[in-house]
Amino acid sequence: MPIRTISQDEFRNYNFQSFPTGSSVERYWFADDEVNIIGTIALDNFDNDWGFVLLALESDGEYRVADIEVSIEDEDEAIRTLTSRMADVAKADKIEKEIYTSNLFDEKSSIIVTDIDDEIKKYFNKHPEKLYEMNPRKFEELIASILKDLGFDIELTQATRDGGRDIIASIRNAVTNMLAYVECKRYAADFKVGVGIIRQVSGVHYLRKPTKSIIVTTGFFTKDAVEEARLIENQLDLKDFNDIREWLKDY
Repeated sequence: MPIRTISQDEFRNYNFQSFPTGSSVERYWFADDEVNIIGTIALDNFDNDWGFVLLALESDGEYRVADIEVSIEDEDEAIRTLTSRMADVAKADKIEKEIYTSNLFDEKSSIIVTDIDDEIKKYFNKHPEKLYEMNPRKFEELIASILKDLGFDIELTQATRDGGRDIIASIRNAVTNMLAYVECKRYAADFKVGVGIIRQVSGVHYLRKPTKSIIVTTGFFTKDAVEEARLIENQLDLKDFNDIREWLKDY
């Protein structure tokens, strides 16, 4: 159901916490019952400008203030701003529902992403902690999509294959060309990547001789793993949860 205009009486029928209005008088009311958000626009009779309050349904069944803005000069601008914010909330809710479609890929993982697009990356930018719940193969697809946006040509290797190169990424231009093998490890927040994985990826690197090998993980690396990687620091890069968060800030 799209955003709809409602009456003041309808608005008052929603279970919400009261909020101070000061010298403002409510003039318009809106609702989107599909995503459980409501909003009201008010005119401040003292300053003669406009503002709005957006409320969202909480788990206890009560609507609470989720967004508020004041000092909007124009009535139409206030309406456009509020309805735009409500549309953004509805869109984010739709994305989250799609992300949480369970058991389509791996019953052990709660998050399934059917297509990696900018909206998905925006979602993880806002909720990086959800990376820990991603299906491992979809995590590989997310990293591949980010690398593609960074200018790499991308090849995802077979899902059943192990051995230090989940993603083959390459860049070729008039100056040089580079081939990188990327190993992706979707681990829990408290998991530490140890020297074993460093040595495995290093072995594949020396066997197949790409320009660079990269390990990308939602976890972090142990001190021993970091020291081991320094032995071939020109050939091996380590990227942890914080690095992924920095990548996602572009979305």
